Amino acid sequence: MILSFCRIFTNVFTAEGYHRLFSSLFQIIREAKGLGLALYDLDHEKSWETHLTFILKTCLVHFESTKNLIRQIPNATSKEQVHDLLQQIEDTNDEGIKEWLNYYRQSYVLSSLNKYVSNVDHEIWNKSGSDTNNAEAAHFMANREGKQLKLLSAILKGKRYDARCYTTIEVHDKNGVPYTHRDKSDVKRLQNSIVRKTSRIQKNKKNHERAENILSDNEEETFSKEIHKKNLELELKEKEIILREREIKARVAEAEAQMMEAKAEALEIENQQKC
Repeated sequence: MILSFCRIFTNVFTAEGYHRLFSSLFQIIREAKGLGLALYDLDHEKSWETHLTFILKTCLVHFESTKNLIRQIPNATSKEQVHDLLQQIEDTNDEGIKEWLNYYRQSYVLSSLNKYVSNVDHEIWNKSGSDTNNAEAAHFMANREGKQLKLLSAILKGKRYDARCYTTIEVHDKNGVPYTHRDKSDVKRLQNSIVRKTSRIQKNKKNHERAENILSDNEEETFSKEIHKKNLELELKEKEIILREREIKARVAEAEAQMMEAKAEALEIENQQKC
């Protein structure tokens, strides 16, 4: 399950529009230092730089260099080896290397490159990946709510999707129920139960094929047909339920969007009348 830190919605596609968009975003994030300062406000026991060493990880796809020593930093097996590599890089006296070192020797930047320097738990570090695939996956999941939507509809759908994700994670944390894409509806459970019972019957038949209570060939064929018929009926019922649920969700979402749009238009008209 992937949670998004921030979402941006826009219906403007001009350079000035994007300029205002990113300016607003940076007012919220204020780059890495601003995030660290916000965390420091919550916990004064650590400096803002130390806070960042617990959460940042660099995308190695974008951490490219033609210098072999620099490429070795993410794969170093200890903090001492990382600092030894930095010293070797400094000793090369290559052009621009001092500026590079001044940036990457910052504690929160260096910790984002190597797990032995970072304060992130190693298990979490290993699971988080070293690229932006998680962000791409989050983008894809959000797009499943709809594309090319009206601005207000997109905001409402994004809010609803995030609320659903938070609820799923909360249930997982409190009750240990894992997140899965499996169908857990009553119809599907009943269908799976029939399949399991059929498997057990077939298994028992093989183990007791010489017993007197084995079903005759005709009885077995009749039973198999009944099972097949029930499966077909359940599948049809399941599809009908899914279609009804989709129709209800679509109607509710449309009604919510129309209500919000009507309120927004009414507010706009009221403001115009006041002017």
